Amino acid sequence: MSLGSMKAGIVATGMLMVGMFVFQGPSFASDHARAKELIQQTCVQCHRLEGTAESRFNLQAPDLIWAGSKYQRSWLVRWLTGKEAPLYAKGYRWDLTNVPSKHPMVTESEANAIADYFAEHHKDPRVTVGAFDPSKVTKYEATFGGMAYKAHACLGCHTIEENGKLIGGPQSTALQNAGQRYNMDWLYRFGQNPQDFIAHTGEFLADATDPQLRAVIGFLAVQGVKDFAYYEPWTSQEFANASAERGKTLYKEYCAQCHGFTGKGDGPGASGLEPKPAIHANIPFDKLPMEYVYTVINHGGPAIGKSPNMPYWGLTIGQQGVADVIAYMKVTFKGVPDVAAAGEAASGASCVQPRKTAKAPADFLTKANPLPPSSGSIKTGKELFLKGAQPVACVMCHGELGDGKGLMGGAFVPPPRNFTCGAMMRELPDGQLFWIIKNGSPGTGMMAFAGLPDEQVWQLIHYIRSLAK
Repeated sequence: MSLGSMKAGIVATGMLMVGMFVFQGPSFASDHARAKELIQQTCVQCHRLEGTAESRFNLQAPDLIWAGSKYQRSWLVRWLTGKEAPLYAKGYRWDLTNVPSKHPMVTESEANAIADYFAEHHKDPRVTVGAFDPSKVTKYEATFGGMAYKAHACLGCHTIEENGKLIGGPQSTALQNAGQRYNMDWLYRFGQNPQDFIAHTGEFLADATDPQLRAVIGFLAVQGVKDFAYYEPWTSQEFANASAERGKTLYKEYCAQCHGFTGKGDGPGASGLEPKPAIHANIPFDKLPMEYVYTVINHGGPAIGKSPNMPYWGLTIGQQGVADVIAYMKVTFKGVPDVAAAGEAASGASCVQPRKTAKAPADFLTKANPLPPSSGSIKTGKELFLKGAQPVACVMCHGELGDGKGLMGGAFVPPPRNFTCGAMMRELPDGQLFWIIKNGSPGTGMMAFAGLPDEQVWQLIHYIRSLAK
């Protein structure tokens, strides 16, 4: 979908001189009067202040018809005073130019007055205030929104920042700082149908559900916002009101069909599934990170890189239902005293675990760890293993010693790898480990860590290898 924004430059040749001019007009009776004059006499030379959707090919600059609803005030003031980078890296009218133009600047007081004027006179009646609440954006939603952003081809026209680099087509509005710029209520309404705002100049109508659109807007709300405060649903009122008794009923109605009535992974659907359902009876749910438990139940297996056989139950049982099921699981399933994981302390061939893990493609198998096995790499890998890796730290399944005896280890068939088994680890190429960490291992409990940067995966591999005996 195309997500438009205010123009970064004036492309018509006749307007370039205006673009280099800094307004220094005479004193007026009020800032409001000055703002009105600037808007109605100067801004209007390039921007429309009224009308309906029009083709970019018939415009000189983005419309300001909806400016009072579209922009965050602080960003607008910075933009008008020349403190923001161009929004269109190759110019607004890409049919006429491939270079940005400089936008006119005003004083701080004039910028504030213009922002006030827009807020009073240029509100968009189509925008519902409160339709999208940025304070309710979760970390998962932003992550999923990033995937949807790419899946729906937004990356083809708009740039974003990923791992410190700008990626995407620079043909339309730069979105790497979208979270500082837009009023998300307006952006959400724009995303529902971009052609309500600008038509027939490349705007894309995505075949996206409302939850997908909301996720994309959530992803954009995060862009450029340092230390974004993600919403944690498990702190909501539904969780404060959670009932294990209600959760018991829901578990019987929904979860037991795969995981069994007593959580032993022996429900009627289990016999035909690969990998097998998790054995809840072997997991101490009260010791697991709430983010992990919530995400897998509410958003399904794929949300954490696990099997798509695990449905996303949030829409079916609602947030109160998710809270109730988790409450039931936490008081019912306490795990087993001694997890029967694969990793016994034995050495040699006796510790090698039978596996059906697929072999990595040839171009991966030949990869060698590009990082030296320094103490720094191993230390960083250890931090990822014990805490930092997402969606859940490796220690939860593989254990603090890497022997496969983590809190969740007893839930999976086959059990997690025992990284202390030197005989096994010596037979695993770096490229195989890299591929499995990135893509997961279908048929096992090993999830995909696709979002982990390559450098961190290699650091993790160095640490894993240091555990072998």
